[in-house]
Amino acid sequence: AAADVEYGRLLRLDGQRIVVLGAGSGIGEHTSRMVASMGAELVCVDVDPAGAESISRTLNCPSLCADVTSESGVAELVKFIEDEVGEIHGFVDVVGRTPPKSLAEFTLADWEDDFRVNTRHAFLLGQALCPLIARSGGGSIVFVSSSWSQYASPAAPGYGPAKAALNTWIKQLAAAYGPAGVRVNGVTPGFFLTARMVETLDRIGRAAAESIGKQALLGGLG
Repeated sequence: AAADVEYGRLLRLDGQRIVVLGAGSGIGEHTSRMVASMGAELVCVDVDPAGAESISRTLNCPSLCADVTSESGVAELVKFIEDEVGEIHGFVDVVGRTPPKSLAEFTLADWEDDFRVNTRHAFLLGQALCPLIARSGGGSIVFVSSSWSQYASPAAPGYGPAKAALNTWIKQLAAAYGPAGVRVNGVTPGFFLTARMVETLDRIGRAAAESIGKQALLGGLG
């Protein structure tokens, strides 16, 4: 019954141990700070050692510098969790990249790299970490996809298809691990004012930046 629900606890993560991948900057840094403020015990992972160390020091949490787009990097993460962290109750995957290139310039190597960075690593993480979360009694996983997964972009021919594949992989994981109490979801944000995005907007000019902002229903960037 409604009167029996502890609504205040639904938006808290006290006692939950959450791994944030890509934690050192951009949306990953925002996510790390938010998850920590909600009471979670955080584990920050980033391919950039300075980024991993900075967020770890700021939030007083363990961190690991690892490239989770590789099998060895994911294996290193699993070992770190088992040796240094213990059980985990979820993870947020913010790993991704959007190299700008026209289709005429786009190569097979570019295509494979887009899928490696944006999709393949999600397969590796799901295979490796979902059993750990199920073993802890269940929990929550969030992948950051992209609104580009739903339409074509002349500026990034491989990014949208890779994120579209990620969306289906999210459903596969949910089907496989839902019975074990593991929720798997994806969010598809538009443009966010990360440091990388600011550099892009500076490069393309004010008028183009304002045009991008107007594409959102709220008329601005995240």
